[in-house]
Amino acid sequence: MVMSEWYLPAFGGLVISGATDWLDGFLARKMGINSVIGSYLDPLADKVLIGCVALAMVDKNLLHPGLVGLVVLRDIGLVSGAIYKRASSLGWEWSWSDFINVDATCRDKVEPLFISKVNTVFQLFLVAAALLQPEFGSEETHLYITYLSYLVASTTVASSIAYGAQHLCKRSASATAKWCNSPRSKSL
Repeated sequence: MVMSEWYLPAFGGLVISGATDWLDGFLARKMGINSVIGSYLDPLADKVLIGCVALAMVDKNLLHPGLVGLVVLRDIGLVSGAIYKRASSLGWEWSWSDFINVDATCRDKVEPLFISKVNTVFQLFLVAAALLQPEFGSEETHLYITYLSYLVASTTVASSIAYGAQHLCKRSASATAKWCNSPRSKSL
């Protein structure tokens, strides 16, 4: 729809996607459904939706390519990091059924950080506002979209740094625990 310049239907599709994503999460919480695979697929679906729409919007000059590149690179890094974390938690010896953990024997789920959730909300607002700009926009609304773009860039960088710091802290704690339990440390 974006590539065909059907911006209002694209906006409607984005609203429906966002509403069904929220409803899915709401129902999962209410019904106590808390699956490992869902913890991976839900944020992945958000990233695919925003990434695809944003890339199409770059082609139509609705979003800055540098911003979209930053968002897409961060998302690739997060997805890669989640896959790495899951594979390493399974000792690098796993099948796909182990990886997605259908039987829930090893519950190692993806837990998004608060700043990442805030970033996703700002990204959705930016994409929605930019989709409405060609039909309803003015110089003033274009200025707001520019400010929102800077906000998205800031929260994207902050989220990347937060995930990196979290990874380093967990890695450091793991290394410390391994050293403390080693025979060498006990001989000191």
